[in-house]
Amino acid sequence: MNKNNNVLIVMFLLLILLIVLIINVIIHVKIYVVYSSGVGPIFLIGLIIFLIALFYFKG
Repeated sequence: MNKNNNVLIVMFLLLILLIVLIINVIIHVKIYVVYSSGVGPIFLIGLIIFLIALFYFKG
């Protein structure tokens, strides 16, 4: 099997996604309140997931 050349890019994007999610939760979650968010963070998370999938399957 050939090695995926984009493993580092995928790992970097996964790390960024994790950081974005943690920061987003810290900013928006309050005690006894369900997670609330705008369209911007959801769009950013979707874009990062799309890039991860793109580089993974392209590589």
